[in-house]
Amino acid sequence: MVARLIVALLIAAGAVTLGIISYAFFTSRNELGKLALTRGHGIFVDDPTTLKAEPAASLGHLAPDFTLTDLTGQRVSLSEFRGRPVLLNFWATSCPPCREEIPELQKFHERYGDQITLLGVNWGESPETVKAFLAKLGATYLNLIDERGTAFVLYRLTGIPESFFIDPEGYIRGVWIGSITLEELVKGFTRLGLLKESE
Repeated sequence: MVARLIVALLIAAGAVTLGIISYAFFTSRNELGKLALTRGHGIFVDDPTTLKAEPAASLGHLAPDFTLTDLTGQRVSLSEFRGRPVLLNFWATSCPPCREEIPELQKFHERYGDQITLLGVNWGESPETVKAFLAKLGATYLNLIDERGTAFVLYRLTGIPESFFIDPEGYIRGVWIGSITLEELVKGFTRLGLLKESE
């Protein structure tokens, strides 16, 4: 009788804990989804006084750091780019919207790469596959390989492509769900005061 009561209490405690974790996860992502739908595909934090110093893969928080390898096998950390804005773009070769946006990302890199670092993160594919794929599209911006999905889990992605606008201090100032165009990239970084249009 006592053993059954203890087991029942443990199951109840586990269910409550799981419920709390699920609520925290889904309400934060649900809130993002609602905002994204009402403002097109992207949402932004325009007021820097509302930023939160704790790392979290959420709008207005410090971008969580990670270290992955690039296409040459060199280890690269997101934090290495502190001091300049970053567009962090998650993608895969099997994703049609990702394939559509890569030429737009390349145009952005060619035009504004001196001001903003474009950092692609490929999900679960070999460096050889990614290298060949990007070469066909003429993409030359920095790409990292996330073979185990570490950064994808860290950033709590629900789909790809997804892009994060990160300011020079490392805060996530914008989130874009779905493919993005050159014009939308320029508007996003300009609205945040992180891009100066070339004359």
